[in-house]
Amino acid sequence: MFANLKIDSWQKGVLYLVTILVSALLYFLAKKKVKFSYRVLVALGFGLLTGILLGKVSSTIRPIGQLYVRLISMVVIPLVLFSILGSFTNLGTTDKLRKIALTSIFWLLLTTAIATVLGLIGAGIFQIGKGFDVSDIVYTPRTVTPIEEVILSLFPNNIVAHMVNNQMIPVIVFAIFIALAINFEAKKKPERVKPLVDFIEAGNTVMVRVTKTVIRFTPYGVFALMAHAAGRNDLETLKTLALYIGLMYGVMIIHFVVVQLGLITFVARLNPIKWVKNVFPAQVVAFTTQSSYGTLPVTVKTLTDRVGVSERISSFVGPIGANVGMNACGGIFPAMVAIFTANAFGINLVFADYLLIILTTTIASIGIAGVPGIATIAATVVLATLGLPIEGIALVAGVDALIDMGRTAINVTGTMVSATLTAKRTGELDLAVFNADKRNIAVVAETE
Repeated sequence: MFANLKIDSWQKGVLYLVTILVSALLYFLAKKKVKFSYRVLVALGFGLLTGILLGKVSSTIRPIGQLYVRLISMVVIPLVLFSILGSFTNLGTTDKLRKIALTSIFWLLLTTAIATVLGLIGAGIFQIGKGFDVSDIVYTPRTVTPIEEVILSLFPNNIVAHMVNNQMIPVIVFAIFIALAINFEAKKKPERVKPLVDFIEAGNTVMVRVTKTVIRFTPYGVFALMAHAAGRNDLETLKTLALYIGLMYGVMIIHFVVVQLGLITFVARLNPIKWVKNVFPAQVVAFTTQSSYGTLPVTVKTLTDRVGVSERISSFVGPIGANVGMNACGGIFPAMVAIFTANAFGINLVFADYLLIILTTTIASIGIAGVPGIATIAATVVLATLGLPIEGIALVAGVDALIDMGRTAINVTGTMVSATLTAKRTGELDLAVFNADKRNIAVVAETE
């Protein structure tokens, strides 16, 4: 016992020393004006190396990452509320709002349905899960909310309660109702709503400033989160689920290259390589934080400052995309878990089951909260709908943190694809910004 205590103490000492040195390096790079995305990559690399070398002891510094995520969560609700109100109080017509909303949601759900099909094909070809030992699985199923209740929950009944519980979609719906009312009154007697419009503008300015301050801590949070994620998974577990991990990332890469970049190339008619370079900062933050909500400020700012999407569309589609669609968490992952579970438990699926998976994943992807681990709920809905053992989720739980990195990156990329397509469709994509040299254009954390 004392030997183990000494080993743990020694490892923790090394971990603390490494954390101090990495933090000092990141601070030095910030002072030297090194690009934000490069600093995040440096933090990611050191976090990965620390987790591999020091193992589970790396979880000791996880609270640093958790603090960063808490700070991000702190700003999300007020930021989204003020940004949507500020973006849509000047729309002037409900037709414009309707077109933006329907177009963006269409692309989010369509890409999720396609992602589900790709997940089914990949899992079916490689027959993942067959021969997996399920004899000693102990798993407590999560409560599954019926689809009709999920749909009802999208509409607010107590806006304060929704804000407290970080339920984003009801807040967005509430903000849209308020914005429509302001626009309606402004057409008749603008002086009546001018104080409220001024308050919204001031609130939006303050929340952007708070967000910029919080985002500056991203590299430090990324280092801690990455060290924890790499250290919690032992090599034996990774070896057992190597095919699953590889296939998940393989399908996500195919979806990214063929579907997402295909839409950018052939529908938006933009240079896909240029587009990837522009959105790369948000993809890196998404990959490392494993949170669509956590990436939201960077996503919105990246779309506006680097892609050229108008602020009203980026402020609307960004929050929507963190809840609706979610190509990987809502599409690829639940589909592959369903096939994995069916194969592991020796359950044969028929063609109707595959159609049901596609339909269920698309519907269940509406209202998924963009925080780490929520993909499990989407998979639970699919398994319960198909009558498959809910315990199947436990089969892949050991490596979920590694998978969640790629899932979140694909989710955020899908949101940015939808925003780009919507902006191009509605004439609100600034090609001058899209084609501009980005060497001197940073994301949220480096502005002003």
